Amino acid sequence: MTRPPDARHVQLRHLAEAGAAARGSRSPDDDVDRLLGLVFEWFRSCFSPERACGRSGTFEYAVNTPLGVRHRYIVVEGGSCVAVTAVDRPADAVIGVDIDDLLALAIGELKGTDAFVNGRLKISGDVFFAMNWIEWFGSRSTPPADD
Repeated sequence: MTRPPDARHVQLRHLAEAGAAARGSRSPDDDVDRLLGLVFEWFRSCFSPERACGRSGTFEYAVNTPLGVRHRYIVVEGGSCVAVTAVDRPADAVIGVDIDDLLALAIGELKGTDAFVNGRLKISGDVFFAMNWIEWFGSRSTPPADD
């Protein structure tokens, strides 16, 4: 059974509906960083160690924003997952995406496979590793289920 959306998911959805992805406030830098922080914390919370089955690796996101490309990383190792702004090794897969499409992916309004097929999401590096994302992190449209 899935639980109701948590506060991060509600915030993400609100930002998407308001069109506030890095626009319209006092500091565009703060908006971009706040939005990316919410998205990647949401991704981290959706990680399923059982589905990763002990596998590990690093996903790099190169996010096109109105302020230039921002890089964020999701590192999976030893059954845990962290979201960070820098790593000391090359990523296994690099996922390039516009900030608005990243937000749509995070709230479940855009599927990764559709974005890839339509050229809205680009993958470099190990494409097969990148495909683990769907299995390890599941759908972004609902929060992880309580077990």
